[in-house]
Amino acid sequence: MSAKLASIHWQTIQSKKRVAKKTRLAVTIFLFIFVLLFIAQLIKFTKALYSPWSESRVNRAFVWQGDFNINLVIRAKDISLLNFNPKDQKITVIPLPDLTYLEATQGFGKWLLSSIYDLGQSQKDLGGGNLLKASLSVLFGLPVDGFLDVSAAFPQKRGAEVITDIRKSFFAGFALLPGLKTDLTPLELLRLNLGLASVRFDKVIKIDLETFGVLNEESLADGTKVLMIDPLQLDVVLPNLADPTIKTEHKTIAIFNATDHPYLAKKWARLISNIGADVIITASNDTKLQTTQVLGEDSETLDRLRQIFQPACSSGKDEGICGKIDPAMNSSSRAQINIFLGEDFAQP
Repeated sequence: MSAKLASIHWQTIQSKKRVAKKTRLAVTIFLFIFVLLFIAQLIKFTKALYSPWSESRVNRAFVWQGDFNINLVIRAKDISLLNFNPKDQKITVIPLPDLTYLEATQGFGKWLLSSIYDLGQSQKDLGGGNLLKASLSVLFGLPVDGFLDVSAAFPQKRGAEVITDIRKSFFAGFALLPGLKTDLTPLELLRLNLGLASVRFDKVIKIDLETFGVLNEESLADGTKVLMIDPLQLDVVLPNLADPTIKTEHKTIAIFNATDHPYLAKKWARLISNIGADVIITASNDTKLQTTQVLGEDSETLDRLRQIFQPACSSGKDEGICGKIDPAMNSSSRAQINIFLGEDFAQP
């Protein structure tokens, strides 16, 4: 009888062990799946922080960390250029009249400013934000790093008014989000919102181009009145929008045209000078390139120039093409940084 009881007891213990083993296995599997799902959601969340908020057709290859000036196109009731200088805590807003008649890039010719966004939207894989950014970059001779379309959220407010609201209240920036179209990432938007909200009122400059005498009224062939702007006049009369980080480093720059398109080096020398770098050489290059190369001394100036001219290398997305050029080409210049302009920067 005792042997039978012992057998039953042993079987009971073994059964409990098997149940406990299965329970531990089930819990382990559950925890493993839970961890996998958590990691997947974490990766998804992290990627979202570094992805554009909404405008998928506006392309950017780097993330603004607040270490350089940022220039943005603001599309509201009007179109404005915003220059935010985080180092000096300074904001410059330049509203542009709708009747401004300027060169649209991509070979579209001259268009009214008010029509350029819709023109870009009508082109597959281009986008109105891209076309506005590129066109205003040529007009002002500055890199335009991003695009903010707040016209849906505040259709009756001008760009300068929106910036004033954000500067006065940190939370005003969040009111833009539901209807905002932008190529900035959530982290960049937060960084920008914090930066603008911390600027004192006496560090905000609003520029009226009419008072600077750079708006010239002309008539088109059909009698339409438009306003023309001479980009070289802008360089003379506009306040200094250079990046203090680049000005402080004072690196010398050589620009070589590595294409068959004339005057390309001089065209881009204007932009590089306007951000505060010292261009000492503009010349042609015997070796022709498809892709622009930026080489030289490691510095913040080099980082910024790569953001502008070689964004894939700046972001680390395409290290295979970075720095691959004849070393003799780099050493042939007395400049500290050399830019070899390729076909990718020869577009009209």
